[in-house]
Amino acid sequence: MSGSLIAIVFAGLGAFLIISALAFVTVLIGVLVNAMVVLLSGPLIDRFVKDS
Repeated sequence: MSGSLIAIVFAGLGAFLIISALAFVTVLIGVLVNAMVVLLSGPLIDRFVKDS
């Protein structure tokens, strides 16, 4: 009985860690993509501001 309970606890902990790692990677990729868009659009915005 106690072996089964330990297995359930470790399975839940493992599932939680996997899901949190996936969420972390998803947020990290989103931040990187947004940073790349901001860095690449900077010169384009500068041209528009300079002309007006």
